[in-house]
Amino acid sequence: MTDKDYRNELEKSEYNAQKMLFDEYINYVYAIVFSLLRGVAEREDIDECVSDTFSDIFSGYDKNSAFDGEMKGFIAIIARRNAANYYKRLSSKGITSPLEELNAAPDTTDLSREFEKAEIRRLLIQKTLELGEPDSTIVFQKYFCGRNSKEIAKIVSLKPSAVRMRCTRAVRRLKEMLSEAGIGEEDIQ
Repeated sequence: MTDKDYRNELEKSEYNAQKMLFDEYINYVYAIVFSLLRGVAEREDIDECVSDTFSDIFSGYDKNSAFDGEMKGFIAIIARRNAANYYKRLSSKGITSPLEELNAAPDTTDLSREFEKAEIRRLLIQKTLELGEPDSTIVFQKYFCGRNSKEIAKIVSLKPSAVRMRCTRAVRRLKEMLSEAGIGEEDIQ
């Protein structure tokens, strides 16, 4: 979605514009927030950060901007900023992250493995997004956010049994896509 598309929809209906933006970028925002807060935050904290991100996007959007590019960069900046703020707030409560250990004593023997893991995570997120809707939402909600079929069913407006079936098929397709990219199950774990 471009800035111009969003502005045009915003002129017609603020609610519809925000819903379109939310539907298109929810998985993207979840992926960013989750990647920065996993291991530090509870699921509720991640959900709250995602909600705050969309609130900031909607309230901070400049309707009079002359920019006409993709909104993805604008959204990514806000998501990263909010996740960083959450990280700082959680860290001040005494919650620590494995990242702090890496900063304390870097081990050069593991740097290539860490880079490889980061690249696999990036590819996993990319391929999950390529599944399309609602499959990508189902997979993100189940495996990234830890939600069960009943909770996911409410989000994607399907029955829990349909969510389970779609999830099984989506994971099978995702494994095939990753296999074609040279990534096996042993690489993901």
